[in-house]
Amino acid sequence: MNLVDAIRKASQQRLHAPAGEASPSVAPTPAPSSQEEAESVQTVRFEVRLTNQQLYDLLQWMARNLHPVMTLREAASYLRLRSHELVTLAESGDIPAFKVDGKWRFLKNALDEWMLAQRATEFVVKEEETHVA
Repeated sequence: MNLVDAIRKASQQRLHAPAGEASPSVAPTPAPSSQEEAESVQTVRFEVRLTNQQLYDLLQWMARNLHPVMTLREAASYLRLRSHELVTLAESGDIPAFKVDGKWRFLKNALDEWMLAQRATEFVVKEEETHVA
């Protein structure tokens, strides 16, 4: 059974349970203190079983993607560029970067913003070409 099916089944059990009786798969929770909390607070619990390799891969991915500062190799992989191409862009100031102890570093958020700006610029240029033609 996949996650979607499990959620659907739990929802159906909750709907068909007699009034005042919680379904066996839903743990009782304390009553919220106000109407606003009653509408905004929900607790969802699920269990994921991973092999050691899957857990290792997941943690590696999280470590690579959650850290805000990227090395040259990480940024090049993220942007799908060769390292020397990224160095050229950084040295010319075309891409946001800085050096720490002589090594290039890139802020992930700055790279994301830079990519969005590149796409916006490309869109504006195409629009102008369309109006000129």
